[in-house]
Amino acid sequence: MGEITVSTHSDSDADRLAEAFNYAFGEPVTAYLTDAVIVSCCGFGVMHRHVKAEPSGRFQDGHRLRTSDILQAEQCGPYWILRTLSGSFYVIVSFHPHGGRQSLEAFLKLREQGVHLTPHHLQ
Repeated sequence: MGEITVSTHSDSDADRLAEAFNYAFGEPVTAYLTDAVIVSCCGFGVMHRHVKAEPSGRFQDGHRLRTSDILQAEQCGPYWILRTLSGSFYVIVSFHPHGGRQSLEAFLKLREQGVHLTPHHLQ
């Protein structure tokens, strides 16, 4: 079985997470993401407080996550949120320092043009 990679977060991410945990999003949050980047219409990041966290370690804080296809990305107060094909609602707390925010901008630009990338095909 492969080794599970767990990431620690910076003090600034810890402060941002604390603020995000207390923000009223108006609907249940599936998980909070730090070091987020968007690739092929999916979000990647380090997850925190995932609603499906299991004692076995699955979906635990600090583990990396890939979302299902993003249907919508929008700003909600100081945060970006991702709504996915599986019905999840992810809150981006921080972007990866090397291209994270740029990946969101590229995703939004492609969506404006009607392009929808997925890991399996281009629509």
